[in-house]
Amino acid sequence: MQLAVMNRMLVWLLVGSGVWCADGPTGDAVWRADGSPRDGVWWSGIAGFGGQKVHETIHWNRSSRGGTNSFDEPRQEDSLLFVWWNLHNLFDTVANSGTRDRDFLPEGPYKWDSKRYFTKLYAVGRGLAAAAGGRIPDAIGVCEVENADVLDDLERRWPPAWRLWRLHRDSPDGRGIDVAVWYNPDRLRVDSVAWIHPGQDYPTREALWIRWKLPDGTRLTWLWLHLPSQRAPSPKARADALADISAQISTPVDGITGDLNEGLDGPLAQWLRAHKFRPNYPSNLPGSFAYRGRLEALDGVWTGPSTRWRVRCTAIPYGLKHTNNGYKIRGSFEGLRYRGGASDHLPLRMEVVRN
Repeated sequence: MQLAVMNRMLVWLLVGSGVWCADGPTGDAVWRADGSPRDGVWWSGIAGFGGQKVHETIHWNRSSRGGTNSFDEPRQEDSLLFVWWNLHNLFDTVANSGTRDRDFLPEGPYKWDSKRYFTKLYAVGRGLAAAAGGRIPDAIGVCEVENADVLDDLERRWPPAWRLWRLHRDSPDGRGIDVAVWYNPDRLRVDSVAWIHPGQDYPTREALWIRWKLPDGTRLTWLWLHLPSQRAPSPKARADALADISAQISTPVDGITGDLNEGLDGPLAQWLRAHKFRPNYPSNLPGSFAYRGRLEALDGVWTGPSTRWRVRCTAIPYGLKHTNNGYKIRGSFEGLRYRGGASDHLPLRMEVVRN
């Protein structure tokens, strides 16, 4: 049974542990050999979380512009282009039940109306194009997005040649902010995918684990995440969250990308180094987030100990300004003052190169 809604496939599935893999709970393969969802795969179920039962959905999107999925050979030998960006409160203007989105409504403190919403979408679209540098990205990861409707609207505001497919589902985060990943089906096929909750005793955003297959049969495994904020009560909150996520993954990962919410000298970096991960942070700027005039390395990339891939990472200075008081990034707001920018984080461009 299939249901087409604005080019999305909604699949109801049964999730017990908070981790769902692409082989499916029945053992049937969800994906065709070409990486697209198999016809007839349809589950109905209720997942338990925190003693409450909630419906879980997956939003599958081929993008409104299609996608040939011809699985071409890489345009540049053994090189892939990834982009990561924290989109900082990319909410629509509609109240959604079950999420704390009241601040981002027309009557809220940010006066978040359609004009401001679409201004942000256009700014984000231009920023993603700047990060891609004239190429079609092989994967784009984002966080702090409210729902699939917002992602649909964003797709309409990036270059028409980007015929990307999307992996996303609504997370249990109290504010309703999610992690989502697009990928180029002409260059990557999904072999397996899982959404992983870090196991904290409160609902939060899930990490997105993806294993892709390349044209030559090589598999590439990547973890995309948004770790707890620095307002978390424990300085080890991010290290503990990643440790819990890693404990739910049975195979080595080639790379970890996301808003790690911590620099290179905290408990998280210590945990990663202890497990033989290698940092691959921007080489052109000291970080991707401005705080009191300084750029901090909150967004980053770490490669796994057994990977055959290396990463060249660049922070794209989109909206970045250097003043007498240091660095500033033009986001949507500065406090409650509207600035009309894209995000208070810089996008990261990653050249993922095979050794």
